[in-house]
Amino acid sequence: MIIRFVIRNLKKHPFLNLIKVLGLALALTGIVFISLFLKNELSYDSYHQNSERIYRFTITTPESFGNGHFARFYNAQQIPQLADYFSDIDEFVRLAPVRGGVVLHDEKYYDVNEAFECDSTFFSVFDAPLLIGNSKTVLEAPASMVVSETFAKKVFGSENPVGQVISIPPGQFYADKTDYTIKGVMKDFPQNSHFHPDFIATLAQGEMQGWAFSYFLLAPNADPQNITSRYVEFIAANSNMTADQVKTQAHLQNITDIHLHSDKLREIEPNGNMTNIYVLAIAALILLLISMSNYAGLNLGMAGFSTKFMTMNQILGASKHAGLLYFIAESLFIVTASILLFVLFSIPVHSLIQSHFRVDLLSENLLPVILIVILFSLLGILSGLQPVLKQNFDRLFSSLRNSKPLFSKSVSVNKGIIVFQYTFAIALIVAVLIISRQTNFAMKSSMGGQEDNIVCFESVHASVQQKFDVFKAELLKYNSIESVSAMMEPPGGEANDMFAFDLEGYEQEENSMEKLGVFPCDYSFASLFDLTFLSGTNFSADNADAEGSGEYIINEAAMHQLGYADPDLIVGKEFQLISPVPAITIPKGKITGVVKDFHLSSIKKKVRPLVFFKRENLWLLNFVVSYKPGMKEEAVRDMQTVWTKLFPAYPFNYEYVGTMYKAVYKTEILQARLLSVFTLLSIFICSMGLLGLSLLISQQRTKEIGIRKVNGANVLEILGMLNRDFVKWIVLAFVIATPAAWYAMNKWLENFAYKTNLSWWIFALAGLLALGIALLTVSFQSWRAATRNPVESLRYE
Repeated sequence: MIIRFVIRNLKKHPFLNLIKVLGLALALTGIVFISLFLKNELSYDSYHQNSERIYRFTITTPESFGNGHFARFYNAQQIPQLADYFSDIDEFVRLAPVRGGVVLHDEKYYDVNEAFECDSTFFSVFDAPLLIGNSKTVLEAPASMVVSETFAKKVFGSENPVGQVISIPPGQFYADKTDYTIKGVMKDFPQNSHFHPDFIATLAQGEMQGWAFSYFLLAPNADPQNITSRYVEFIAANSNMTADQVKTQAHLQNITDIHLHSDKLREIEPNGNMTNIYVLAIAALILLLISMSNYAGLNLGMAGFSTKFMTMNQILGASKHAGLLYFIAESLFIVTASILLFVLFSIPVHSLIQSHFRVDLLSENLLPVILIVILFSLLGILSGLQPVLKQNFDRLFSSLRNSKPLFSKSVSVNKGIIVFQYTFAIALIVAVLIISRQTNFAMKSSMGGQEDNIVCFESVHASVQQKFDVFKAELLKYNSIESVSAMMEPPGGEANDMFAFDLEGYEQEENSMEKLGVFPCDYSFASLFDLTFLSGTNFSADNADAEGSGEYIINEAAMHQLGYADPDLIVGKEFQLISPVPAITIPKGKITGVVKDFHLSSIKKKVRPLVFFKRENLWLLNFVVSYKPGMKEEAVRDMQTVWTKLFPAYPFNYEYVGTMYKAVYKTEILQARLLSVFTLLSIFICSMGLLGLSLLISQQRTKEIGIRKVNGANVLEILGMLNRDFVKWIVLAFVIATPAAWYAMNKWLENFAYKTNLSWWIFALAGLLALGIALLTVSFQSWRAATRNPVESLRYE
């Protein structure tokens, strides 16, 4: 009988019950995918069997590199000595990035996204399942290579690659062609890894030197602090320095902490951060609270519809638990329907996430999804029992002795629920507005990030660099091309190279060798990116400078480091950079201009002092081309024609500069997009709940509305009466949400060295949006109630 009445009641109020189901289904969809995304982020590199024992080794030195903290270690040959010195280290592996961007096989060049020369111990430290080969012996011999499954298919198709030879061609970074023999094929590294090599290879000859990402496998129960604290002792024992003279600090970071807790210079790949985790976790919690409070509020409001059934059951001698059983049955129906709707929603949502972010959140996550659904269902059922719980609570504290109906016919509307829901909704709107505003500010501040007609040929090979002047001259013959330039670092990259210098009239401290960041580029660089000159002029149109006529442009940060506040005073000063490479000379000359600081990399970091100087066919790793607006197709066709003519062996690959900066700010863009979606979900759920409550209130006050209209009240007065309370509740929610949102977003903005202001209008706009949405939601129902014929309202009174 209870089931039959539940079904009848659901059919009797389809719209209100649809609101319940839709609100729970949308919330469950959001919570599941947020939870799976957080699980993915928090599980980076934990798939390694010994992940708790794998640590990345880095150092900081006040005297070197501006005390910058690099993710890789500049002295790779020191790593084996460290392993011998400290018994806490079981094994080590060094990863030296393969540079040049291409490899050669069968007289054809192939792009390389990421690859490393490494020690033979790679598979002793990292877990990388081999499809072909033995992990214990595959890297034993020099010049042995293991390729990823995807790279093997890219180069060899379905052919077995073992025994084939892949070569790194000679160029800027390699004097001679180096051949490597493929000994194995490994599975692609999982998405939740902080590096994804196309291949790894042991050195063809000699010992590893220079820069390398360095990892230690520590002994079980070893304390990393023992190594970092005694590193000074190690340096003193292996040099002529005393421990007091050593200023270098060692750092060990567990591999599972790299993705979310590392923002060092020259990371292998861009990392996430804990701020993103906190933001999304709070968004999931808000979705849960809003959906459950919405469902509970509607159930409390609709409890009066069941009064007659419950009263008749009491009269006929039904169990005192009949009310409890009814609401359990009704909640089971609602929750089951919401789960089925969640399954339907999950299919397009999963496809959307997979296509946009290349993350398969549902794969191998069936158990977590089931657990989340079960917990959500239990909370949903508990929320559905609110009428019974409220009645028992009222009975417990009631001092009235006269009996009451089991459930009151008046609609119980919990004002606190609306305030609670809209407090979170307003806070989410503020967060979306501020994050979107800061992200837009970051893109506008980026060098060429706002332009959609600038492309970059990133990390071109040395033989391509040698023909840059020809490439530029050929491209400029086409009407579609506006400008061509080249530079050492790509847009969004980090200019971390520093040279010593001499400046006319500048006195450095005794025994110190002060350095400035350097940025080799083509003479068109400043004009292509429309840099603002504070004083002086741009480069002359020739990349070759004779001794004594070198041209240098500095940014504001460099001007301040050199002790000048007025750019006019430093322009014309004699200047020279001192090359750290003896074979390469940089001509003496003068500072010809000062440009306003611009953001080559992220605005999270302060702009570094930079000196721009021209080079001819050297250190120009990145070609940049701007084409005339509206001529995209012609420009791409023209660029491909010139590229194929000059560099037929090299792949024609380019990237839009705006896209490159979007990769730099991918975390912030992801935050803005996800929060926008979850804010819309939250507001929709709030609005549906508010619509349901307004319907219940108008039904409860039908008689009152009829009497007021008979006594002369007009439609606007009735609307004001019905909406006044909602406005008060939203205003109260705004008052509560504003200080909390201000504090949270102020903390978020602390991640940026350059940021927008927390303007008052953002909070006002959020409040007005919430109020406007709420009024639009309830006004339709209020209008219907206000325009209803009062005779119908009073007919049965």
